[in-house]
Amino acid sequence: MDGSMIVDLLVGVPALLGSLCFLVAAVTMSRAGDALTRINILSVATGLGMMLFILAAYVHEVKAGFGWVPLIMALVALGATVVVTTVASMTLARAAYRADGRLDPLTAYDDIAEEY
Repeated sequence: MDGSMIVDLLVGVPALLGSLCFLVAAVTMSRAGDALTRINILSVATGLGMMLFILAAYVHEVKAGFGWVPLIMALVALGATVVVTTVASMTLARAAYRADGRLDPLTAYDDIAEEY
């Protein structure tokens, strides 16, 4: 196994795993009972899947040679992904709950009900 094959695996495996995260999330979202569950599933896909895509892109960039700019760009992208997916998921969930507060009958407790 030569070096270029290892680098290709380091790029391809995270990219495929990221794609798998989105595929599993899409299938699971189609089976979810309510909007909050769908948003919760989407946040995992965007959080983990996007991080794997960023990792794959960074390794692809490093294949040509290490540089500080791609490393800083990857770290900023990873940090922004964490912040954006967290805030977006919470905002979407609250908006969905306020628009239509029906929950799946299997939901054990409703923490948001006390706020609205």
